[in-house]
This record gives sequence, C-alpha cells and structure tokens, in this order.
Amino acid sequence: MKNIESLRNKVFKEENFKNLLKEIEEQGGIAMLIGGAVIDSIKKLPLKDIDIEVYGLSYPQLVVLIEELNIPCNLVGKSFGVIKTTIDNIEIDISIPRRENKIGIGHKGFEIELDQEMTPKEAGKRRDLTINSMYLNLHNGRIVDPFNGIEDLKKGIIKATDKNTFIEDPLRVLRIMQLLPRKGREVEKRTMTLCQSMVNTFSELPRERVFVEWEKLLLKADKPSIGLDFLKDSRWLIHFPELKDLIGCPQNPVWHPEGDVWIHTKMVLDNAAKLRHLIPEKWKLAYMFGALLHDVGKPSTTTPDLKAHGHDVAGIKIAEAFLMRLTNDKDLINKVKTIVGLHMMPGQLFRSQAKDAAWKRLHNKCRLDILGWQSKADSAGRTGRNVILDRHETSEKCFELFKKFGERKIEPVVLGRDLIDLGLKPSKKFKNILDKCYEKQLDGFNREAIMLDLKNLKKNEN
Repeated sequence: MKNIESLRNKVFKEENFKNLLKEIEEQGGIAMLIGGAVIDSIKKLPLKDIDIEVYGLSYPQLVVLIEELNIPCNLVGKSFGVIKTTIDNIEIDISIPRRENKIGIGHKGFEIELDQEMTPKEAGKRRDLTINSMYLNLHNGRIVDPFNGIEDLKKGIIKATDKNTFIEDPLRVLRIMQLLPRKGREVEKRTMTLCQSMVNTFSELPRERVFVEWEKLLLKADKPSIGLDFLKDSRWLIHFPELKDLIGCPQNPVWHPEGDVWIHTKMVLDNAAKLRHLIPEKWKLAYMFGALLHDVGKPSTTTPDLKAHGHDVAGIKIAEAFLMRLTNDKDLINKVKTIVGLHMMPGQLFRSQAKDAAWKRLHNKCRLDILGWQSKADSAGRTGRNVILDRHETSEKCFELFKKFGERKIEPVVLGRDLIDLGLKPSKKFKNILDKCYEKQLDGFNREAIMLDLKNLKKNEN
C-alpha cells in the first residue's frame, strides 16, 4: 500500500479509497490505474485524472461493491461499463474492460461488449498509443506494460498500439497532435503512415471533440508548434485551410528574417506558450488562439512588394470561420476576433507617441494587458529574438497604462441623472449628449470641466 500512497494525489491516502481497493481484491478483482495518470506516476508528477479499470468483476458486482461502501455512484456511463464516483471531492472513473467493434461511422459507431475476463493486453489493444496502454496495479504498485510503452516513453516515440484498432477512430490523429509536444519527440513511421491514410475520415469527427484536442495543444504544450508541424506532416492540415494558407506566404525579410508567415506563426505560438502562465484564466485560451490566428489575414492581403496592410482587419472573419468550425462559444470567438483585429494597434500607437486618449479608446475595446502580451509574443516571433529576456517597449507601455486604467472599461463620469439634475428632460438627445461627454472624458477633461460645459450649453440654449 505504501507504493500507492506515494502517488501524488491525496485520494490514494483516503480510507474510502483504501477500502475500495481492499473490497475489490477480496472479491477476486484487480484494480488498474490507466491512461495519462500512469505516465504521470512514472514521471513522478501529480496525478490529475484518476481512471481505474477493474479486472475479474462484472459491472453489477462493482456497482454493488461501491454502493455498499456508501461511496457516491453515478451510472451515466453504464453502456460503456463506466461508473463515475467521488472520493474526498475527487472524481474517479471506474470501468470494466470492454471490446469495441466498429459498426458505423463516427465515434458513436461502435458496438460495446463488456468482458471482465479480458487480460490487460487484450483490453490494451483498443487504446490508441503504446504509452497510453500501460497499467499500474493499485494493489502492489507494479507497472503492467504489454506493449513496451515505457521504452517508447523513454525514447519519446509516439506509436500506435495496434494498427487495426487505431484507424477506427480518427480523433486519434488529433490526439497525437497535442500529445506529441507534451509526451514525445517523434512519431513512429508506421504510425505516421496510418495517420496519413486516415486524412479523409476527419468529417466523422464532431467539432466538440476536435475543439478539446486543440484546447489541450494550446493550454498544455510547451511548444505547440510541434503539433502544427505534425498536422502538416500527417497531411491533416488540409482540414484547417486558414493555417495551411500561411505556408509559403512571404514576408519582408528586413522585418521577418525567419521566413514565411507559417514559420513566424509557429514562433509566435511558442512564445505565447512561454507567457501563458501570466495570462488571466478567463483570457488564456483566447490569448493562445489569438497567437495562432493573428496573421491569418496576411495571405489575402500580401502584395508583390511584401506589404500586408489591413491584414489585421482581414483576419477577423478568417479567424471567426476557423473557430466556428470548432465551437459555438461566442465569448471565446469574440475575444479571439478582438485580439486578431487589434494586434497591430499597440505598436502603431507606441510608434506615433499617441496620447493617453488613444490608448484609453483601445483599452475600451480590449484589455491592454492582453494586447501587451500578444504584442510581446508577436514581436519576438523572428530570428534572434528572445521573448523572456528581451525588453519590448510597446508591451511595457501597455502594462503601464493597464495598471493606470484598471481591468474594466473606463466608466463614464457623467451619467443620465446628471443631465436631469441640470434640468434637462429625458429624450432621444440624451445618448448623443452622453456620448459627447464621454469622448471629452477620454480626451482628458475631468467631470467638473465637462459639467461646466453642459451648464454653459444649457444657458446659451435658454
């Protein structure tokens, strides 16, 4: 038990969990930790997702066992042999080994057969990669590795567990996209060939599943560009034409010695990943998608003399089209569109030595700290730059003014009730008057000055 308690998650020290393992063992079952948690345990990392597969017990037996221990039991995954439970506020998925026979198109086109007599090797064949086909015996702490996943993990090789079952689910290609930069260094040649052979199966995937893999790539990978290169090498980039069009789109070598827009975008994306921990949680994914899509307007605006005026504005609709194929999250889409459309503005304002009034108007459209971090990642996305060590004055200006202006949009100092107090009657003119007052406020006039102007205007009208 000491081996299990040493795993970096407090659930393994809970009495309820110990009792659960004890009951499973006494009834002739074996509980195996599966999935990414096994990799994390090998690397001595904290375990986040706790998924357990129980061998030797039927699904009904397992349900009764858990209920008798008074552990919460949710059977929403019954058809897949999955029981969702919670111990000390930690969610755990407990399942029975199963066979999956593909009988139709898409991720729902599988016939599920539960089989408690299966061995880990038999059950592991349905898993995508060898590194995900390892098990950790929760009774004795030993690793069960029927497909040499440990060796592949050490070498950084991403390898399909079984070529016949791998091709049954096209999502596995996109899983490699986000797992390669996080867990490996190269994709085994046979596995790459399998991915290339599956390029026409992308349409089977619902956008929700595709979005999850992009989310993992952008939020978890240290170098997301490796995932982009995999999409190119596997030929799956064709399904993301907004990114494919960046390949070969030239840039002025004076400003972009790194090469075309594709190379620049990969560098910016990796820079953004280095800064990601500094971004507020509610903006983090939008920030990363913004880095990915910030220059998607360049292919349609780049001229023969290698200028791309207006690419920021042109990129708004292109970024929107990309995201709408992945999600209906309007807040995320609007945030990304805003970043893409405004990513050039901080540099333009800084170079023109713009007054605070212009910066305030920009801040009202998008938080200046977000635009500052985006500008920093973008600026360092070229040969010879270092996003961590280099000082970027445009970004520093953004951070300085964000601290001054605050997190929210600048609140108006003159409101409708102030107009009423002056003796003005509510009318359609109110909005126009208030808008003019707000513009004066952004230009630097204080409340007293604006109110004095209003009083003089009223006197003149009388």
